[in-house]
Amino acid sequence: MAVRAAAAEPVAALETEGSLNLPPYFWQQFLAAEMSGSKGRVLLERLDPSCVDPVTELEQFEALTPAERKRMSLASRTAFEAALSRGVFVVEADSVPGVYPESPTAPALFVDGALDCLDQPTVAIVGTRSASTYGRAVAEKFAESLAKAGVTIVSGGALGIDAAAHRGALNAGGSTVAVLAGGVDHVYPAVHGGLFRQIKDSGCLVSQYAVGTKPIEYRFLERNGLIAALSLAVLVIEAPARSGALRTAHEAADLGREVFVVPANIDNLNFRGSFNLLRDGATLVDNPYQILESLGIEPTPHVPEVAAASSVGEQILSVLTVSPLAAEFIVERTGLPTAEILSELTLLELEGRVIRDAGGYALRP
Repeated sequence: MAVRAAAAEPVAALETEGSLNLPPYFWQQFLAAEMSGSKGRVLLERLDPSCVDPVTELEQFEALTPAERKRMSLASRTAFEAALSRGVFVVEADSVPGVYPESPTAPALFVDGALDCLDQPTVAIVGTRSASTYGRAVAEKFAESLAKAGVTIVSGGALGIDAAAHRGALNAGGSTVAVLAGGVDHVYPAVHGGLFRQIKDSGCLVSQYAVGTKPIEYRFLERNGLIAALSLAVLVIEAPARSGALRTAHEAADLGREVFVVPANIDNLNFRGSFNLLRDGATLVDNPYQILESLGIEPTPHVPEVAAASSVGEQILSVLTVSPLAAEFIVERTGLPTAEILSELTLLELEGRVIRDAGGYALRP
């Protein structure tokens, strides 16, 4: 796909030959300023590994605006040092594994976890926070299958599709990366504290923002560019007409990376943006192996067969669709006793044949 809206200039992207090897606190202050890419390049081109005090050079940089200086002054050194003591580290763009050095959105990143998961092929899975049961199940299914084939799943750590993608990779024993819209020390949303701890155990949290930075609206849009830059391809699942996932898809297309879209019913407003991407030239997929084939990755050689459902189970499955159905309607449509249906639904859920949410039960895509 090739159509996209104009985007703001990235945060000080820089192409260099070799690492600058600047100290971590310099990057804390530099990223805290959030200066434009062109301005950041001017400063970084003045510096070299022999620079005695790059932090002072930054503080005395005459092109900094009052707003940039204020952001630098508010950056917490205490939070920064505490994060480093917990294992957070800085990596310069040219030292990031994988495809990121080809198109860096920032000259350095803060990382919490194991960055070597980016040595594996990377696929971003993105979509709406207000995801349907179908969307979450599809995200989890695709993430599981890709992770089993050795792909690292990249997403934004948000509710909905992002969370389902991270969990799918974790369920498969694979690696996943959460790209944050604030500092790596900020858990947002707060309910993802446990999920973020799991992600760090098998992958990492990554941010282009200084430690202590709070996630606010424009930073979510900016971090979508980082998701695209870290990924070989982007899979969009359930994106409305106005969605940050579309920004990620457009950024990926600009980088020459393939964009995949999972379809849904044409009257589903939560997929309106996804359909727009398809019209713009994105590739429609209905199976994770289609993505693996496109990237030249061999799928896992053996997929265990699902055991046949009981006669009661088959009756239940026959009335379910990918849209949730409340238990009382399943009783009404099958004519089976409530207790028997609830028992069988529990078994089908454990087998991964159906999924449950507040709306009821649905077929797992």
